[in-house]
Amino acid sequence: MLPSEMIILMATVVNTKTGNKLLTRSMDVTSEYIGYLYNSLVNRGYLKGHRTTGYQLTVIGREAVSDFIRKNRTRSRDVVKRLKMLGIEISPEQEQKIEKMEKESINAR
Repeated sequence: MLPSEMIILMATVVNTKTGNKLLTRSMDVTSEYIGYLYNSLVNRGYLKGHRTTGYQLTVIGREAVSDFIRKNRTRSRDVVKRLKMLGIEISPEQEQKIEKMEKESINAR
């Protein structure tokens, strides 16, 4: 999985309405490419939904994020920092949601 795809999945964990925000934020890639990544994640079963209705993680997407967090604890924190830099609002509750996923991943070992 591409790092930018994991950023999209993690953004979806903290806020299902991030699709439009990521498409309009300046990143190292074009908004068309972000749209392509979203479509690719939907087609591969990681996300469901649409740009106008919002995206949600599927079971496969949740497992991918949990696996990423379990294997890359430091990188997952870096992804959260990057999301904040992109203007994705992450409340303390949402950060706790990621921490909860991290703990669940550790306990699932």
